[in-house]
Order: sequence, then structure tokens, then C-alpha cells
Amino acid sequence: MGMKLAVLADIHGNLPALEAVVEDIQRVRPDYVVVAGDLINAVPFSVEVVELIMATDWLVVRGNHEFYYLDFGTDRMHPDVSDPSRWNALHMLHAALPDHIGNYLATLPDDLNLMWPRFEPLRVVHGMPGDPRAGVFTTASDADVAQLLEAVPQHTVITAHTHIQGERWIARESHVPSPVSPNPPFRPRELRAEQWHVINPGSVGLPLNGSVDAHYTILHGVAGAPESEGWQVDFRTVPYDRERALHAFHDRNDLAEGGSIAELFYWEVVTGLPEVTTFFRWAREHGLDTDLHLSRTFSQYKRTTRSDERVEAQDPSRRYKAGQFRASD
Repeated sequence: MGMKLAVLADIHGNLPALEAVVEDIQRVRPDYVVVAGDLINAVPFSVEVVELIMATDWLVVRGNHEFYYLDFGTDRMHPDVSDPSRWNALHMLHAALPDHIGNYLATLPDDLNLMWPRFEPLRVVHGMPGDPRAGVFTTASDADVAQLLEAVPQHTVITAHTHIQGERWIARESHVPSPVSPNPPFRPRELRAEQWHVINPGSVGLPLNGSVDAHYTILHGVAGAPESEGWQVDFRTVPYDRERALHAFHDRNDLAEGGSIAELFYWEVVTGLPEVTTFFRWAREHGLDTDLHLSRTFSQYKRTTRSDERVEAQDPSRRYKAGQFRASD
């Protein structure tokens, strides 16, 4: 008998997308559902997304956006986060999430090691163990990915963060773990030469590969298969009500009050493209400051590239007016 897992990640507060995926999951009927982080922030339904997940028995790990929220207002918070010109969307999120949501996020693990008796072990993280922002980007070389994974004994690793569906096989060398262990029978086993199977389920709420649908993945376990070959991948794409998600940016004032980052999140729902990354890359290439003058730099970006007009033309809600937002900067 096989094993079937539904793997979700990077929901980012997009309740309509999550609800569409849940409907698809109910048809597929997996044995378990795993969520690889970033439940919150970006689309204005973070509370509803977390409450939906809290009502399930899903296995969930934290992502970097959970850390942004949990670190806010503490000594762990990066000093830049106090600047609302760049982080106002996070400021709004922190004010909006009630205590029971924060308490749930506070108790989530950062890392899961799933081990069934007859199936290949799975390591589940948002980015990499110990660093939720260390994603396996499509531009990374095999050598760079191997360096990220060098301490991971599992052959199959679920990682998210990049919002891009895909799988890669990365060659690995063998080595013997450190003999230092307080309990030798549970010492990490030797890493055998073969390969890692790296799986990214894609993003439910903000896919960044040009698709505007919700993405997730079904893994089919093959009992007794060689390591790194024990899970077969079915990448799934599910259409959802994007207009409902986009209307929420207007109706809940996220677009008006959330600043440049909230506007860029809106763009990403419209286009399915990495609008945030593209903007910051443009700013770096032009030597422009995004730490102290994010709003000013974003205004210049829109005037120069007219990207806001591109978004307006593609917006299915027809409520985003490029000139209005440019004039208000």
C-alpha cells in the first residue's frame, strides 16, 4: 500500500487560493497534509488562513514570515523593521493578528523529520535547516545547493520559500558523522554517496513563475524504493477566485495603508511574477536607496518602467488605477 502526502507552502494570507486547494485536496484524499511555512502576510486574509489551518490536523512548520511577525517588537527584531516606510505591511499585520493566532504560530516547529517504517524519510523545512530564508533558487548551481544541504542526512528534502514549483537531484558525497554523541545508538547515520531529491511544492498564494493559479504538490510514496527515489511528485495547479483576493486589498485598506510593499504584493497576485524581487533588483542596479527612501524609489520605478500600467492592464478586478497610486506617492 502506498503513501500519499499533500504538500503546501507559501500561502501568504491568500484565503481564496487556500480554499481552492483544500477542495482539490479533498478530491485527492491524501494520508497527510504538510505545510512548509509562510502562512501569513501579503494577501489580507492572514487571520482566516491560520484559523482554517488550526482547525485541521495538518503538519505545519514556520517560515520566515512567521519569524517576521514573532520577532516584531522584541530584541530579536532587526532595527530596519521599525521603519514603516518599508515594513508598514508587517506593522499592519502585527496589529491585526489576535493573540490566539500569535500563540499558535509561536508553538510551530521550524523543521520536521517525517519517518514512516516503510517509506523513505522526509525532511521538511521552509528554506534550509536553521535558516528559513536560504531557498534553493532555480539559478543556484548544484554545488551551491549541495553546500546548503551538506549536513542534511535525509535524501529527500521538501523546501519552499522561492515560490517556484520544481524538483532537483543533487549529487552528494559520503562522510562519517562526528563520533561525539551523548547517546551513541542515536548518533546520526553515515551520509552515503548518492543524491538528494529536493522538492519545492510551489506557492499556494503567490506563485512567481508567471502562473496566476494556486500551486501545491502531491507526493506518492513508493515502499522499498531506493533512497532519493522513494517519492514520486505530482505538481498540481488549481485556479481560484483572484478577484476576491484583490478586492480585499482595497476593502481592508491594505493597498491604501500598507505602503509600497503591499502594492507590490498586489502586483504579484495580478501577474504571478516576482514583482518584489524585480523592483529591488532594479533599485540596486540604479544605485537607489530602498532602506531610507523606499516610497520615493518605488515612485521613480513606476515612472521609469511604467510597470504599474502593465499591472493595471492585467488586473482582473479592474480596481487598480496606476495613475491614482502614482499621484499619491
